[in-house]
Amino acid sequence: MNFILYEDEEKYISFHEKIIIKLMGQSKIDYKIHKIKEFTDATLEYIEKINGKKIYILDVEVPGLNGIDLARKIRKNGDWSSPIIVVTSHEEFKVVGFTGKILMLDFINKNKKLEQELTDALKVALEITSSKPSFNFSYKGDYFSLPYDDIVYFEKSLNDNSSIIVCENREYTVRKTISDLEKELENTNFIKTHRSCIVNANKIIKINYDSGIIYFKENKIDLLSRGNKKILREKMNKLNGSNA
Repeated sequence: MNFILYEDEEKYISFHEKIIIKLMGQSKIDYKIHKIKEFTDATLEYIEKINGKKIYILDVEVPGLNGIDLARKIRKNGDWSSPIIVVTSHEEFKVVGFTGKILMLDFINKNKKLEQELTDALKVALEITSSKPSFNFSYKGDYFSLPYDDIVYFEKSLNDNSSIIVCENREYTVRKTISDLEKELENTNFIKTHRSCIVNANKIIKINYDSGIIYFKENKIDLLSRGNKKILREKMNKLNGSNA
């Protein structure tokens, strides 16, 4: 679980951090807190590279870009599922926040019961993120929970009975074979395209069935076997509502 704090005042960064640590101390969920004190050209890229579930706590008054405008950019970039909590000292931004088409979870006034309000909002945010289908695994003592939406494909490792989980900005290793993963991902939108590969059908941009190349947003693979072409075509037709 990733908590993204967009706040420039150190006292509030520390305050939010303590609330998160206290709340997460009651659970077994691994988490990380990311602190962003100002908006720069690299901010959105940094956020996009954070893999896993995300909960945003955005302050309105941050150098470079206010929290509500950052929320708009986050949604515009395609993240419509991560809960966004806006915290500010200015009540007048409340109407803008709730009518700005950013699907804001909550608007919290820093001057009114901040600890209780933020704790309650984070509990709701955790319930929302926990309901998202995820692939859970452990590796070398670390526990991971990756939303299916973050995974592009699984590929067999060349070295052992492990598999590589390929996300758009990062890769992970899981101690499971492709056959193990195929059973675990049954009845999802993941489909085995080759004895060495399972892809997320929702991430496919284009397929060249003649060459056996599958295209994604940032990369492509040539792991589509002859025997799996028909199965993949039927799966994609079903997802796209086509009977062709």
